[in-house]
Amino acid sequence: MILAPVLSAVLLSAPFQEQPTEKLQEYLALAQQTLANPITPQELREAVLSDKGVAAITEIFKQSIAESLVVKGTVVTPELGGEATLSDKGLDFIQYRDPIHPIVRRLVELTDDPAAMLDLLNESEDGRNILKTTGGLHAHLYQLTQKPPSEVTQSQRALLESIIASTVSIHFKTWSVDPETQTAGIESNEWRGRYVGFWHIHPPRWGRQGLVEGIEPSMGDMTNAVQMGQFITLVFQPEGFDFYDLSPLSQTQQTDISRARVISHRSPEWRRRFEDLFHKLTIPRLK
Repeated sequence: MILAPVLSAVLLSAPFQEQPTEKLQEYLALAQQTLANPITPQELREAVLSDKGVAAITEIFKQSIAESLVVKGTVVTPELGGEATLSDKGLDFIQYRDPIHPIVRRLVELTDDPAAMLDLLNESEDGRNILKTTGGLHAHLYQLTQKPPSEVTQSQRALLESIIASTVSIHFKTWSVDPETQTAGIESNEWRGRYVGFWHIHPPRWGRQGLVEGIEPSMGDMTNAVQMGQFITLVFQPEGFDFYDLSPLSQTQQTDISRARVISHRSPEWRRRFEDLFHKLTIPRLK
C-alpha cells in the first residue's frame, strides 16, 4: 500500500479554511470524539466480529474479486482501501478509489492499440508514473508507435502483452490515495462516531490449487502505522480473514509485526463461498 507524502495536507489545512464545508466539519469532529472517548481494543474486536463487521469485510473482498483482471492465466485482484469509523451503528468502511486502477484497466482494453495506450499514459501524472515505474513499457510502446500497425510482429505483440500483464500485477497489488482523492471522499460520505484509521486489504488470491493463503502486513503498512498512528490491514484467508490493528506500532515507533493486534474470523462456509465467486468470474483477460 502507498500513501502520498502529502496525504495529511487536507487534514492539516482544513481547520484553517475560512468556511469549512459541512462534510469537512463532520470529518474533523471524528478526531475530537475519539480523543474524548478512545476506542479500546475490546470495542474494536467486538465491532469487527459482529455480524455487521463481518458482513462489511466480506463485501469488500467480494468487490475485489468482481473487479479482478486475468493476465497470462493469473487472476489479479486489486487492493482496496479508505478510512474507517466506529459508531453505535458499528464499523463503517469508507472507500477511496485508487486513481491508478482505472488507467490500468483501460490499458488492458487498449492492448491492440499501442498509440492509444501511449496517449492515455501521457495525458495524466498517474499515467506518466506508470510509464516510469513499469520496466520496458515506455520503450516498447515508443518502438511500436514508430511503425505502421501492419508491420508489428507477433513476437512484439506478445512482448507487449507480457509487459501489460506485469503492469497489472504491479499496480493492482497496491492501493494509493492522495489529498484530492481524500477530499472528494470526505465530501461524498457521511461521517459519524469515532475515527478508527486508514485501512486497506490484502485481497483474495487464486492459484492453481484454489484459494491462496493471505500475506501479513508489509513493511510499508507498518511504516504507515508508525507515522499515522494507525493503519489497518485486512488480510483475506481461505477460511476467513485476519484484521491487523497496527496502532500499537505507533506507540513503540517500531515496525515490529509481533506487536500488532490480530482479530481473526473463520467460518465453515467461507471457502466455498469465495471459491464459487472465482469460478463465476466473467472479467476482461489477457490471453
